[in-house]
Amino acid sequence: MWRELESAGEINSRVDQLLRAADAYGRFPTPVEDLVRAAELTEADDYILDESLIKKAPAYLHKLLRSAKQKIQGLVDRRALVVHVSPTIENEGKKRFVRLHETVHHILPHQQDLLYADDHETLLRTTSRIFEREANVGAAELLFQREHFARDAADMEISTATISYLANRYGSSFHAAFHRYAEAHPGVIAAIVLERTPRSSWPPTWRREEFMSTQKWNERFGQPTWPRTMRSDEYPFLAALDFSGVDQTDMRNLAGNVDVVKVDILQTPYKNFVLLWFPQRRRRRPRQVRVV
Repeated sequence: MWRELESAGEINSRVDQLLRAADAYGRFPTPVEDLVRAAELTEADDYILDESLIKKAPAYLHKLLRSAKQKIQGLVDRRALVVHVSPTIENEGKKRFVRLHETVHHILPHQQDLLYADDHETLLRTTSRIFEREANVGAAELLFQREHFARDAADMEISTATISYLANRYGSSFHAAFHRYAEAHPGVIAAIVLERTPRSSWPPTWRREEFMSTQKWNERFGQPTWPRTMRSDEYPFLAALDFSGVDQTDMRNLAGNVDVVKVDILQTPYKNFVLLWFPQRRRRRPRQVRVV
């Protein structure tokens, strides 16, 4: 979570200032163009990593661009105040995130390099590079309008369909919304990202890429420790990937009792997304009594 960063307060302040400057709160999808403009940046019409443009780039960019032109997905040139995004990125939600990632590099005052170039690894939430983690966190805070995403999510039923709706609403990729949902939702929720194709068919076995959980999940079931390789005979909820009728599983909580946990999955051509949650009764708000 972003609050674990020492710079969390600074990120929160700068993100809020930019959202307000762009009048972005409550506008959907999140107006990325206005946020970039409010940061006093422009977006390049031509991609600077095209060979013809590398020749025209400032001297201080030549070496970096030539050595990494196949890897770089986004770049912010703080001398020219220009953001560049690779045209090879096909997912529109991913493009929007990269633009905001580069924008955050620019608005954080302690990030003072004149150039930041980002590839697939630096754009991962698991990156160990502190400036890149800060830019990823700030980009997510901008894209999901800080706490607004969690508020929307809390008012809707828990499901992958809801996550898809919210991804479209905020203009993110499903993957980014899945992360946000499983970390910011106020409910008892955990989520797992698996490779699309199983490593073996008997027993069905998938390689786990990521997992996330809410604070309430950790309090009820403990911090997840799912292994890198997950088998459906050891984790029965994975049967939902092969059988549409599987929508719940038994799971032992920290108190030693067995809870019935709901299961929902979404499969894309590239990933398997598994959503787990413990359904809780919603507290009814007390009826207001009018005093005459």
